[in-house]
Parts: sequence; structure tokens; C-alpha cells
Amino acid sequence: MLAEQNIIIRPLEERDLPILTRWQSPEFRGAFQECQMESEIERKNQLMENGFCTPQFQMLMIEQDEVASGLIYLNFVRQGLVRLGLVLDPKARGNHLGSRALMLCRDYLLDNFPVVRLEADTDIDNIAAQKVLERCGFCAEGVLRKYRFHHGSYHDSYLYSYIRESY
Repeated sequence: MLAEQNIIIRPLEERDLPILTRWQSPEFRGAFQECQMESEIERKNQLMENGFCTPQFQMLMIEQDEVASGLIYLNFVRQGLVRLGLVLDPKARGNHLGSRALMLCRDYLLDNFPVVRLEADTDIDNIAAQKVLERCGFCAEGVLRKYRFHHGSYHDSYLYSYIRESY
């Protein structure tokens, strides 16, 4: 568990399953992320099997003031490279929670793993996510053309990175 002031980042627990079900909706996922139907049974089985935490992938709950407020995804691609993803409850957006959670996770990864490069991508029209990444020291590297499919079409994304030397 990671904690700083009123923010906690922790592994998922069984009490989170109804929240995950609610969050698998277009309203929660927003205008820039895909929304796929998922089996509640499969989600529960995966939680019981590995808690959504393996050496390759982790899905972690973000709490603010003890309220579930979003998810952060860590994909350990290979030694030295971790890809990050972040999604916040619409009610939790706009108060720098994303930046604070991302910085907390960034620093944890750099302090505890032999990570050289952190990566994240965001839809080219998602200005809020770009601001979060830039506030956390990530630099835009280029455009990933037709990188994500959501809302009926393919969309370009910006690739961002954070290199250990800038830490």
C-alpha cells in the first residue's frame, strides 16, 4: 500500500467488486477510453486467483479520503520498462488527484524497481490527461497513429515517457 496525506493506492479487495462493476460504464470511462462488458464472475475469479496483481500486471485502487476514486494500472513490460494507466471517477476529477496518485506511484516504482523508463499514452484530444502527465514530469515523444479503438473509431494517441535520469 502507498499512502500520502489523504491518498491511498492499494491492491484490490473483494469489497471493490461492486465498484469495478459500476465503473465499467461509458460514464465512468469517459470520452477517451474503451468500455467493454466484463463478466462479474470472471472478475471475481481473477481477484480470488491473484488480486489483479501479478509480476507483469497490477490494477490498483486509488482512494481519496477513504473513498474509492480511481484505478492505476502498472504493466511491467520488461526489466527497466513499466507502462502506466490511470482512470478516475468523474466525481474525483479536477482536483489534481490524478497528478498526486501518478507521482506517488512513479516515485514508488523508481525507488523500488530497476526501472529506467515509465511510459503512458493518452488520446490526442485528452488535454486533461496530457496536463497530468506533464505535471508529473513526463515528456511527449510522438504520436501513435490509430492506436486505440473507442466510441466506434480508431484514435491517435500521444506517447509520453519519464526517464530515470530526470528523477
